[in-house]
Amino acid sequence: MFDVCSDHLYSFVPRRVVSISSDIILFMIKEQPTREKILDVVFELVYIHGYNGTSMSMILKECGIPKGSLYHFFKSKKEMVIAVIRERLAPKMDQFFTFEPVEGKDGIESIVHAVVHVSQNKMLVTYGCPLNRLNQEMSPVDETFDKEITVLYENLKAKVVSLLQVSDLKEGTDIDSLADYVIETVWGALSLSPSQSSRHRYLHSVKHLNSYLRSLRQ
Repeated sequence: MFDVCSDHLYSFVPRRVVSISSDIILFMIKEQPTREKILDVVFELVYIHGYNGTSMSMILKECGIPKGSLYHFFKSKKEMVIAVIRERLAPKMDQFFTFEPVEGKDGIESIVHAVVHVSQNKMLVTYGCPLNRLNQEMSPVDETFDKEITVLYENLKAKVVSLLQVSDLKEGTDIDSLADYVIETVWGALSLSPSQSSRHRYLHSVKHLNSYLRSLRQ
């Protein structure tokens, strides 16, 4: 077995190839934090200001990098935001909406528990669901965004469906439509403008959702 760090191994590879490979690896390590910073900044800007309200100049200013560095990683704002959806928004949706079974609670109680948990996130209560905001702005006008957003929505919906399936619901209940209703109710409660939004108003909507879900039990 070869020692991967030995000169003996490198003797089988042309020196020019070894040199180029090393340069590429060092470049990737050095540049990775810049790309990650761009994604973090773009996520926050688009979340607060929307896609169309976020300009390239705003991104450059917040990142503190020259235009050339930005375009080294992304060819356009659209490409940046698609990367944000996949690498930032996708994992954050799991953090924001924890539709998972809770020990000692049935499916409906687990859903309500997750929905109440949302109220503890000040950003969500103030600015609404980032996926819903992007959906309202971009899905009707851009097929690429619509497809990316749909994937995240369906992943979220599947978790709600799983919880409803283990709930003791009345016979004939349309679980698929009910899952849509749960998500749309939560997103609707979060979609108030910043001047109107409050944890109290959100929890008031959750109370009605809870009552409705309980009314569907056998």
